[in-house]
Amino acid sequence: MGKPLSQITFDFSSEEEKNIKITGHEEPEEQEENAEQPEYISWQAPSKHHAVNKRYLMIVISVLLLGAVGVYIFKQDIIMAIFLILASIVIMLYSTKKPELKNIVIDISGVRIGEDGFIYKELQSFWIDYNPGFDKELSLESKRWYLPYVTISLENQNPIEVRSWLMNFLPEKEHEKSVIDILFKKIGL
Repeated sequence: MGKPLSQITFDFSSEEEKNIKITGHEEPEEQEENAEQPEYISWQAPSKHHAVNKRYLMIVISVLLLGAVGVYIFKQDIIMAIFLILASIVIMLYSTKKPELKNIVIDISGVRIGEDGFIYKELQSFWIDYNPGFDKELSLESKRWYLPYVTISLENQNPIEVRSWLMNFLPEKEHEKSVIDILFKKIGL
């Protein structure tokens, strides 16, 4: 390469030539050392909260079973009665299932929850539900019709760091909890 630009001299003979500006060959300036964002954020979180509230669980199961008996006696609808009995059995079995510890990874391609992955094109928005002293949760709104919201526990992860990362890829929009979500959380499912 030649000399650096600061060492090159020019001899201009006319006034017009003196006004020529040389661009694109400036010497590189010292770059500030910025704290760069990591390549990914990862943590481990349980697949569900396993604080089963037995009192509420028994109330829900009792209501379903009494509803099954009532539907069968008053409407003679055996299909609905069987459905309500099966629903109570599924809830009972699901409440005894121990949560799995899953690896959560957020990177430039998307969000991975264990073996399941969501690329940013499949997601519409995110919301971090954080009230000091309570659970910290990341809610992702999916474009999948059968899975509208995915909730991930943040455990000991810094919610501000997760928010600043996701703001680069998704809009932040508050996600309202449905009655089913509130009921399942109250029961501990």
